[in-house]
Amino acid sequence: MKFVILFLVLIVIFAISITLGANNNQSVVFNYLFAQTEFKLSTLLAVLFGSGFVLGWLLTGFFFLRVKLKLSATQRKLKKVQKMYDDEFANRQKNELTTSTNTSNL
Repeated sequence: MKFVILFLVLIVIFAISITLGANNNQSVVFNYLFAQTEFKLSTLLAVLFGSGFVLGWLLTGFFFLRVKLKLSATQRKLKKVQKMYDDEFANRQKNELTTSTNTSNL
């Protein structure tokens, strides 16, 4: 369901960008750090929007992956501590049972 909604949102954004591109065919001068170039406004909008979209997804993916790795490491530690706790609890129960059996035999 999330995939369908995401796909529909992407289609709407794509349709809006095509509409804007079709209506903006004038030329503009784009100055960047070490040069300047003349582009059609529609091309410039498409390139900047696309690069921003890709950059956003890359950053989001990087942070998501980092959180997933941290979560899996924490879950491994939790399983290890839980196993140690369960073993200690079982040993205490065994010792208490042995102690109570020894005192009742006396």
